[in-house]
Amino acid sequence: MATVFVDCGTAWITDMQLGTQVSTTFFVGWGEGTGVVSKGQFQINSEAQARVSLATSESLFNQVTWSAVMTASAVRSIAQAGMFANNSGGLIIVGDFAVLALQTNDRISFTITLTTT
Repeated sequence: MATVFVDCGTAWITDMQLGTQVSTTFFVGWGEGTGVVSKGQFQINSEAQARVSLATSESLFNQVTWSAVMTASAVRSIAQAGMFANNSGGLIIVGDFAVLALQTNDRISFTITLTTT
């Protein structure tokens, strides 16, 4: 299991610093596809169902946290989750985990934290 700040995330940070990217709403999505996450990944594997907006908070001077709850719209086997700059945009952070078998209306709470050093 791993969590990766992907290349698109690096480009997103650069664009934010240059002022060419302005994003105020972030989204989380989940995927049913398995496989090792990688820095060059552009999307989560086999994304399943609509993304959900994330609430943003600054927990420390060098740390931002996003959180949201996703509810399964059908029976799912979730193995990845990712953070996106907008509802149809590029992947910023992706993580994989042991497959979670969900029934319709089961919920998962996602918390994503980015710490700069």
